[in-house]
Amino acid sequence: MSLTGHSTPSSPPIADSTAACCAGLYELDVTRFLLGDIFHPGGVELTRKLGGLALLHRGAHVLDVASGCGTTAAELARHFGCRVVSFDYSPVGADVRGDAGALPFAAGRFDALVCECALCTFDDMELSAREMVRVLRPGGRLGISDMVLNETVPELLQGLFGRVLCIAGAHSGDGYMELLANAGFQNVRHYDVSHTLLEMITTIEKRLRSAQSLFELPEELEDPGPMLKTAKEFVMSGGVGYGLFVARKTR
Repeated sequence: MSLTGHSTPSSPPIADSTAACCAGLYELDVTRFLLGDIFHPGGVELTRKLGGLALLHRGAHVLDVASGCGTTAAELARHFGCRVVSFDYSPVGADVRGDAGALPFAAGRFDALVCECALCTFDDMELSAREMVRVLRPGGRLGISDMVLNETVPELLQGLFGRVLCIAGAHSGDGYMELLANAGFQNVRHYDVSHTLLEMITTIEKRLRSAQSLFELPEELEDPGPMLKTAKEFVMSGGVGYGLFVARKTR
């Protein structure tokens, strides 16, 4: 995949794996412009809701997997009084760098784990889910937000724009629940918050107009109208949505 939407020659190359591709994509200046400081639907309000559902509390030791630039970790620490370790494939903004399929932490180290809009980008979601179980203490809580895919992705969304939305590797709601249960989590619950996805697409649509004059955009984004229209229709038809998933590790 060719990406030319960066404004500086120091922007990182995009690697072949899905996780590396998304990490590199999110470091591009144009992506940060389009998505803002929080690279997921719902912003800090949804981060707080996820933290509340995961029963975060003052003093809890929390791991933020795929932490990006660290906005989620900072918000959880501020709002709930947690001690948060940020972990990401990219070193930008992370306390610890690595792959989610091999978390470099001792078993049972954390009281809770959060992962926002990233599980579907991991190269081995089953392995990553088992790693999440391993690093949680018995009874530890899990909070995940992610894209929920219910229908085949339209052809127009199978390129760069689809990667920005992170829908290519997404599961259905039942698929995520089964994945987490098979990894060893109990009491898995799903909350539909798909309205936040439509809001994010609307924001991208507005910012793309300015981006066209500020950045050298990738060829796929030079005429974004059809893709945005398709994305909106796909969300409104229920083909893709957004969900929160919470669970706990077996005691």
